[in-house]
Amino acid sequence: MNIFKAAAKQLYETARQEGRLIEGRPLEELKEIALRQEGVIQTHIGSVAADSEPMSRSAPHTRNSVDHPFGDEEAQLADQMVESLKKERLISLDTYIGDGRDGVSARFLVPEQYAQIAYGLKLLFNHPPLVLDNPTYTIIYYTDEAFERNRAKKLVDKDISIRLMLGDKRGDQVKICRNTIYLGEGKKGIFQFEDWRIKAIDKTGIFLHAGARRDSLWVYDQETARMELTDIVTAVAGLTATGKTTTLCRKFTKVPLERSEMIGDDGGALGLDASYAAFEMGGVYVKTEGLDASQPEILRAAESRDAFLENVALTQYPYMPNFADISKTGNGRAVVSRDNLEIASKSLRADRIHYIIILTRNPLVNVLSRLTPEQATMQFIYGESIESSGGNPEEAGRFKREFFLDPFMAGDRLEHAMIFYDIVKRNKIQCYLANTGTIGLKEEKVTLRQSLAAYNDLVRMQLRFSLEADHLGYHYPIKCDRANLDLMTAYRLFDDPVILEKRLQDFYRGRREYLEEFEGRYGRIPEPIRESLPYHYKEFSPREALDIE
Repeated sequence: MNIFKAAAKQLYETARQEGRLIEGRPLEELKEIALRQEGVIQTHIGSVAADSEPMSRSAPHTRNSVDHPFGDEEAQLADQMVESLKKERLISLDTYIGDGRDGVSARFLVPEQYAQIAYGLKLLFNHPPLVLDNPTYTIIYYTDEAFERNRAKKLVDKDISIRLMLGDKRGDQVKICRNTIYLGEGKKGIFQFEDWRIKAIDKTGIFLHAGARRDSLWVYDQETARMELTDIVTAVAGLTATGKTTTLCRKFTKVPLERSEMIGDDGGALGLDASYAAFEMGGVYVKTEGLDASQPEILRAAESRDAFLENVALTQYPYMPNFADISKTGNGRAVVSRDNLEIASKSLRADRIHYIIILTRNPLVNVLSRLTPEQATMQFIYGESIESSGGNPEEAGRFKREFFLDPFMAGDRLEHAMIFYDIVKRNKIQCYLANTGTIGLKEEKVTLRQSLAAYNDLVRMQLRFSLEADHLGYHYPIKCDRANLDLMTAYRLFDDPVILEKRLQDFYRGRREYLEEFEGRYGRIPEPIRESLPYHYKEFSPREALDIE
């Protein structure tokens, strides 16, 4: 018996029978309800602002029913939820997921006092008001007596319970969020349910922690020997705060008829045929730390009256967002409407992905490296990146490994990796690794200008890579047009070979330990994939290659 599903149904039906249910309301009415609640502020420009507790996802307190089978503790949690909410007025927000073509829907149940969550989620998944009979996914928020005491504690010490029932068929999926009013739990609940549905239930591909952009650019065609207007779709995968949204929301257009658009920001279904479908119809949930005029499209949207601001510092009288002030948290967020993002596509789908760019932050890594399908699969398995304030604030900035850069993965990881490999290999998707952090011995910042110039060169086919591999086994850039080649390749920025060797020894030690743990749990990775990236140090002697790809 699905105890979570039964509890969710009981909660909804009882509230409806007793007249405690607020459902089927449009966006503006949810905004009005939110602004009546304590601690919710309307800014001078008309947007809604509120703080959450905690101010990030509660990753240390999250479990799912596949990787951690549920038992008495989860049964008690479901009973406690029903008991705690038996007298509360509840907002029920029903919505379709993505563009609705896949027949997937969700219901969010939120106590009225936290109406700002319902408003933010309505912005994010915006569809016309509706009431569903049997939603595919259900996500419930509630708090108890421990909630206020949690404010003074570190995240790892807070009394929080996040549980996701995944199930064997559509409709089984229920998430209970106890003692958190962070909007990201609702968004990432849908993310994880989609992750599971696409791979384990519908078996149509995998869900990738990657946004996507479509560029229509003049590119030289070798067959016709002339410039052709070419559509190129690029997926960009990365953990929170590694630059996904910034990369996706900048135009590459330079001449007439060229066009750039953002299809999806955070995640999407990568089909067995290499198709892509994003899952957020209404808006984008952006990180506001460092948001300034260098990201004009996102800044304009975040400063509109339609935005929902979460944990963003405000000026006093009049209330205005101050994105430069991160004294409250480095994980300030804004839900911005796609209608206010000029670069946002009208469609959430692409018939085919041409490129996949994997984002990391590591001084040993080139600004951009070409990967074989085997290397791309292995790179995703290693999941090398950094922790952010959106995942675990106490660990923010530290190197970490997250399989497929996806903290919401459930089930057999090796199976997941092999599905990805099959899709990339069969559909000839070209894969690349991008460093958006610092590079070289002095850890010089990889500027946004440099990153975007490299991506622009790539999609215009003006970037060439070595035939030989560098110190990490990657094919490094040897020719470009817009990017600064002198700052593209990591090994050139390590002028002390002793320090480079020590850094590499430490790096490879971490890879070996992770590889041993991974294979001990999920089984042996096929040899061609396993050996495609090195995990032991060997001396690298760069030479100038005359042949280029």
